[in-house]
Amino acid sequence: MLFNSFLFLLFFAAVYVIYWLLPSRYRPGVLIIGSVIFYATWGLNREGWWGIRWTVHFIGLVVLNYFMVEWMLRHHARRKMIMALTVIINLLNLALFKYFGFFVRMTADLGLDLPPFVENMNLFLPLAISFYTFQLTAYVVDVYRGVITEEIKFSRFFLFILFFPQLIAGPIMRSTDFLPQSAFIDKERIYRGCWLFISGLIKKVLVADPMSSIVSAVFAAPELYTGWSIMLAGMSFSVQIYCDFSGYTDIARGSALLLGYDIPENFKAPFFSASARELWQRWHITLATWLRDYIYFPLGGSKVSAGRTYINQIITFALGGLWHGADYTYVLWGTMWGVLLAGERMIEQLLGLKTTPDKNGPVKILKILLMFSLFSFSALMFRAHPVQYKGMEISSTEIMGQMISGLFTHGSHHLTEYYEEAGGDTETLESVFGSEIFRSQEMSQLDTIAVMFLVAFFFHWVQYKPQHFQRFRRYEFWLLLILGTLLGGWMLPALSQSGHQFIYFVF
Repeated sequence: MLFNSFLFLLFFAAVYVIYWLLPSRYRPGVLIIGSVIFYATWGLNREGWWGIRWTVHFIGLVVLNYFMVEWMLRHHARRKMIMALTVIINLLNLALFKYFGFFVRMTADLGLDLPPFVENMNLFLPLAISFYTFQLTAYVVDVYRGVITEEIKFSRFFLFILFFPQLIAGPIMRSTDFLPQSAFIDKERIYRGCWLFISGLIKKVLVADPMSSIVSAVFAAPELYTGWSIMLAGMSFSVQIYCDFSGYTDIARGSALLLGYDIPENFKAPFFSASARELWQRWHITLATWLRDYIYFPLGGSKVSAGRTYINQIITFALGGLWHGADYTYVLWGTMWGVLLAGERMIEQLLGLKTTPDKNGPVKILKILLMFSLFSFSALMFRAHPVQYKGMEISSTEIMGQMISGLFTHGSHHLTEYYEEAGGDTETLESVFGSEIFRSQEMSQLDTIAVMFLVAFFFHWVQYKPQHFQRFRRYEFWLLLILGTLLGGWMLPALSQSGHQFIYFVF
């Protein structure tokens, strides 16, 4: 069930009405039942009734974690052993379903043989497994660290993990983000919730989805495009994934607010960042802080030698890349950001040069443009997916290599060189069909791309300078009503279709 579908609007409306009509003691039960139904629809749509096993698997893991934590709270002397055992179970579950195929592929790449039954195993990737694994693991570790000292009611814990607005793609909540809250609704939360819900749909339906088809054409056949088009594809995908993922987060936060809960923000104008460190304080914030608290700090953080600190940063972000997907491209993407962060720290420590934001306007703008360029370059790794071509699969690493090499080598007539290297007679073909036959393609729909960039810039500006928009608060109700009516008529036809899946649903 996608947020950008008409079915979800009907589902949410039904849950919302039932939830607030019932007495408060029954409301958590409504959300738990609704969350189970929300998750179960994924398996049912994929495999029919047989798909219900993925819901049973998920609930079973949640129940196991709850009772392991209860065991930890009651046996203080054994809490370290219980914590380690529970974390290992969670990570093994993630490794089996998400990384088993990657393990088989790596062994094949190394020339090693595995038993045929192992090579032929085909495991489905349970929906949201990366997100709920991190959320469960953080809860277990927090109990061990003493962040949580009291037993939590089973229903409360169940709701914390299953809460459907954030279940599929975050934000990755901590126990302190949700468990202390008591659900309530007021005028402010209704307005904020509606604004977030509408802004999320705008980002997803009117920006990310149209941008997807434009970008996909270049990534499907990068050898046909100029270096300029490849660069623009990386920049466009950066805007697409921002609007897609932050759009999901806005809808999740808006839905949660309308149900009486305030869940964490995940994006704060990330493309206005002037350094890699600032970027990861603004982009996928809940993942970045999770990696910091549960991987970087346990490795020693910055309390060790300078060299060890750099290594810790690289390891942390390489694992962050692997969390995104079981592929070499994701590991390279994460490693790149780890190296950039370590490089910034090294420059500051060894050379005494400031890499953090400064008040010099032109210099800051140059830094922001540099960071967006680096993010767009890394997008060539992140977006590289396997492609089927004439019955053969071109791997994601090959697509990534074509994109990066093409960025620097593809001129307007680079296809001539390809044809000549293959032994073709370019002069004869050009004399018959004209020189344009070997002309590289340019990325299309530049006017649409420009509009999408402006929309993304607007959403960044709203977050970066919210005080500029405070003057419109007095008209909030009427603006919300007018915008909701106009967009409802505009977007309902798009929502009535199946809709494009959110990018982070595959993680």
